[in-house]
Amino acid sequence: MRQNCPGGAGYRPDIDGLRALAVLAVVLFHYRVPGFGGGFVGVDVFFVISGFLITGLIHAEMQQNRFSLRRFYERRIRRIFPALFAMLIAATLAAGIIFFPNSLVRFGQSLLATGFFAANFEFWREAGYFDVAADQKPLLHLWSIAVEEQFYLVFPALLLLIGARSKPRLLLGVGTIFAASLAFSIWSARHAPAAGYYLLPSRMWELMLGALLAIGIVSAPKSPIARDAIAASGLALIAFGIFRYSPHTPFPGIAALVPCLGTAMVVLAGEGAALNRMLSLKPVVFVGLISYSLYLWHWPLYVFAHAALFRAPTPLESAALVAASFALAWLSWRYIETPFRNRNWRWPQPSLFRRAALAMAASAACALVIVRSEGLPQRFPAGIRAILAEADDHEPRMSECFGLTARDVRDGRLCRIGGKVQAASFLLWGDSHADALIPAVQSVAKREGRSGLFAGTDSCPPLLGVKRADTAKCEAFNNAVADIATSKAIREVILEARWAKNAEGSSFGEEPDGRVRIFDDISQGRTEAETRKVFLRGLERTVRALVGAGKKVVLIASVPEVGYPVPPVLARAIMADPKATLTTSAALYRERQKFVLAAFAQMQRRYGAQIVYPDRVFCDSAACNVALNGRPLYRDAHHLSVFGAKQLTPLLAAAF
Repeated sequence: MRQNCPGGAGYRPDIDGLRALAVLAVVLFHYRVPGFGGGFVGVDVFFVISGFLITGLIHAEMQQNRFSLRRFYERRIRRIFPALFAMLIAATLAAGIIFFPNSLVRFGQSLLATGFFAANFEFWREAGYFDVAADQKPLLHLWSIAVEEQFYLVFPALLLLIGARSKPRLLLGVGTIFAASLAFSIWSARHAPAAGYYLLPSRMWELMLGALLAIGIVSAPKSPIARDAIAASGLALIAFGIFRYSPHTPFPGIAALVPCLGTAMVVLAGEGAALNRMLSLKPVVFVGLISYSLYLWHWPLYVFAHAALFRAPTPLESAALVAASFALAWLSWRYIETPFRNRNWRWPQPSLFRRAALAMAASAACALVIVRSEGLPQRFPAGIRAILAEADDHEPRMSECFGLTARDVRDGRLCRIGGKVQAASFLLWGDSHADALIPAVQSVAKREGRSGLFAGTDSCPPLLGVKRADTAKCEAFNNAVADIATSKAIREVILEARWAKNAEGSSFGEEPDGRVRIFDDISQGRTEAETRKVFLRGLERTVRALVGAGKKVVLIASVPEVGYPVPPVLARAIMADPKATLTTSAALYRERQKFVLAAFAQMQRRYGAQIVYPDRVFCDSAACNVALNGRPLYRDAHHLSVFGAKQLTPLLAAAF
């Protein structure tokens, strides 16, 4: 009989049932099923289960003096490698057929990291303001596999070092790791969220919680009623995380304690509890048995479908993809996982290790070919490659000039734009949309013989006294910029941002759902009405301060948001029909900007602010262009390309 519990006590079907709940939560979350906004906590359930099972196994073997690192890693290879590398082969073939070069390069980078079980480091490295959306990364879910394998790499050695025979010493060692990791997780959730989410140090406590349970830090009560209460309470905690959390919940940190403690309670209650008997039902256990393969296959199917359709799958399409995920998971479990784990393929240890190393080397070689070839662009005609190249057509000094902090501003790190004259006499101030506007401002300023400064950072509209919940630096950054904006040498201040996203608090198009919350000392911006009031106060506060300092204020209205990445969508459309054109709704643009444009009109009436309307270049009464003569005006879903920005040059001339 299979063993999946500590001390060789035998197989517990309820743990496979718990795995089923975890993987179903993740699948329903990834497929955007309403109500499962916190389904990502299924990964944390897996972590606790893994810590419990692996620690119990190693601890029992150490006590019997029969633990072997080679045998342990042989089991890991048989458990993890076959299904994983089968999926990677299929995903690589699909990526080569479906993905455009930029996306294929990103896939190659993640494939290289995945082959060495370092995917979490790669996705941590990529995390940032201009990172592509999660649903463009078919291997993103493998960060959790990397975390587990890194744990398995170091934990057996730690147990050997601590010593398994002394329970007090073992509890002290494991408990210390648990406490240190939890403390770091709580800190990182606020101060380094990407590192906290992806890296082992902030996740290890979850595995250590399972380890403490396996070592026996607490025993299950003998009373059946107490066991039932513990199991029910544990399931309630897991359900709370699944149904009440969202992608915007700071995580892991304190929030992760809820589903992790819930998992520990269900495991502790034991298979005799009523709930655990329900988890032991054959259909539930079956899903648990195929959970690893289901986890591997479900997300790539979603991403490749999304890429092929250039939109999120409909509910009916999603249901078909989930069904296909189950079918592939069963095939993988039946014909790949099970034969390897049961040693039906009787490779001796040395041969197994060599073949595992060969699989890793082959995936690395394939990844390097993809990356070094820049995504095999020769797969596409020259015209399509030219369209796709616009995705990289951003302001050339973006890495140097954008993403500044308040200290950078105070230290004089603002970039010059315009002509080569000594004194800077104007300031362009805003977020990434202001950065995208630099080519047009540069062109006009050079023609006028003027020089200016650019002050821009991510997600921070130029609104004095306004804070943004998802980034802590905006208020300090804007205060530092205001000191320069009101200085004697500056004559004009040009303000540009993605105004509507801040004023309305909402995403647009295919962006992930979620609310951007701005607030000030008067209001926390909890509702749409409050957010708009905060925006208007911040805008008026800024314009009033600048006009009071004798500055000419130029407000650049938002460019039309498109809602999808323009270069690849245009390329795909032209591949299907060489005469294809793309537009976006002018009415939808004006409706989304309605409040912002009214606020701008107030600033014009009260303070004489000048307004520049980009839609007068890009839009007519019915539609807004996203391409001109077959060339994209945008590099993504809402940032202008250099080519697109230069179309606004005549409009901006009036600012000087």
